[in-house]
Amino acid sequence: MPMLKAESIRFDYVYEDEAPQIVLRGVEMEIEKGSFVALLGHNGCGKSTLAKHFNALLLPTGGRMLVEGMDTAHEQNTYPIRRRVGMVLQNPDNQLVSTIVEEDVAFGPENLGLPPAEIRARVDEALAAVDMTAYKDHSPHKLSGGQKQRVAIAGVLAMHPDCLVLDEPTAMLDPQGRQEVLDTVCRLNREQGMTVVLITHYMEEAALADRVMVMDEGVVVLDGTPRQVFAKGDRLQALGLDVPQPTALCAALREQGVDLPQGLLTPEECAEALLKLIQ
Repeated sequence: MPMLKAESIRFDYVYEDEAPQIVLRGVEMEIEKGSFVALLGHNGCGKSTLAKHFNALLLPTGGRMLVEGMDTAHEQNTYPIRRRVGMVLQNPDNQLVSTIVEEDVAFGPENLGLPPAEIRARVDEALAAVDMTAYKDHSPHKLSGGQKQRVAIAGVLAMHPDCLVLDEPTAMLDPQGRQEVLDTVCRLNREQGMTVVLITHYMEEAALADRVMVMDEGVVVLDGTPRQVFAKGDRLQALGLDVPQPTALCAALREQGVDLPQGLLTPEECAEALLKLIQ
């Protein structure tokens, strides 16, 4: 059974005295347990709206959204679905609710009514998972952007979700903060087997995923491994997107006659290929 399954999902925003705004137009997708999926698309393509269907923040106008087989449209499923799918937003300040880091992380488990010993164990576990144990007594609002986002992730992890959905979590961070968050996300996926859905507009981040899905006009238009998707540079450009910088560099060098292979994604792969040419 897939972690997430969208069956012909349609979603309309309805406004008074205006025609409905159609955002999702029959999305079909499956995300397997333990996978790391990057979701790409230009602003307004529907990716954030789709993400909010993953934990029943939004319900489809048409079609079905299934979370481990549970239909999000059934009210009795809302609580177990939100236990399974945790969401991290773009601005960590929107998810920080306490004046002390460990109290912030404890907020979710406390609302579950867990006993104090279980809450303590979950807080310690979650802070260790994001490498923020040393900051447990600090004020969240005095931390760096990357540290705040890691605390926000810890707060979600303390709920013991099976799936982590991150909606552009590095968009407001500097390069160091971005790297801290990405390292955390990759570790959670690869060491703990957590399903990860990462919405991003950074192609280098998407290249870290096992699978890349590209949306346009409310539907999924590309779906494959990072190498498969980023090999379609012309199609991505037509969709208002780019490719990872190493991929773009290698493409430019090939146009100048340099014999480089297709499908290079990382700086390391690019450097290794260039080194082979001069040895």
